[in-house]
Amino acid sequence: MSNLLMLLIAAGGTSLCACSFQPQVHEPTGYPTIVVHPPKGEPGDFILCKDGRVLVFPLSHPQTCS
Repeated sequence: MSNLLMLLIAAGGTSLCACSFQPQVHEPTGYPTIVVHPPKGEPGDFILCKDGRVLVFPLSHPQTCS
């Protein structure tokens, strides 16, 4: 048992006796911000088809799932 104690003292150096380790608490400074930018270019639209496809197209050229 004394060998284990000596090993712990040797491995820890003076940090076991000095007790200089203090846990640091990091408090959150705020909430994350989500920024949404409108897409550049022509406005578009989309359709969800019954077969699982997603069709994305500009408003000037509408499409169907057929």
